[in-house]
Amino acid sequence: MKRCTPPTSARPAGAQGGFVVYVALIALLILSLAAMALLRTSDTAGVIAGNLAFKQAATGAADTGAERAFDELPALAAANVDVPNKYFRFMQTVDAWGVPSTIDWRNVPCWAPSGGQQQVSCSDDASYRVQYVIDRLCTDEPVISDPVSVLAVKCVAGQPFSTAGATGNDRGSHAQTTHVFGGLTPASPSRPTVHYRVTVRVQGPRNTTSMVQTVVELPFG
Repeated sequence: MKRCTPPTSARPAGAQGGFVVYVALIALLILSLAAMALLRTSDTAGVIAGNLAFKQAATGAADTGAERAFDELPALAAANVDVPNKYFRFMQTVDAWGVPSTIDWRNVPCWAPSGGQQQVSCSDDASYRVQYVIDRLCTDEPVISDPVSVLAVKCVAGQPFSTAGATGNDRGSHAQTTHVFGGLTPASPSRPTVHYRVTVRVQGPRNTTSMVQTVVELPFG
């Protein structure tokens, strides 16, 4: 007697080949997306590194603005008058970042970080431009005869250089400040000090902006 077996079904070879093509296309798509993500990550890292370098350079250039302010401060303090876009006799209001909000930086002169006496264009986006302003940290007009107690109410004030700092010939930062700002005819070291705020703004390539502040202590009178 003859046994009959049911015929076995087999997937056609063409159908199997089509399925492999689909798998290969999906794998190729995944690899392409991974390559694009890696390329984008590399580009982003390069941009971040470049921006960080510009920011560091701008912050470093702020030193020249502070030095310019230090050089001019004794004469500005002695004249005791406001100089537009440069010096304020009274403490200015500040924004949330501590930067004087009354300053219109569009009117403040720009200087090259390399030094020199010539101003540079504030609109040259390819270079670094340094600006600075000074405001005396006083809310009321100080008078030469004011004792420390009264001066401290009107201004951010300190003890005389002759009594502050360490003992001996070297009185720390007070001695250095007297030397730097005193010049040939230094102010009396027995007078109280008044503090001045120097705000430096540096603009650079890629719309880089850096703000640096320092406080200077100078004998009053």
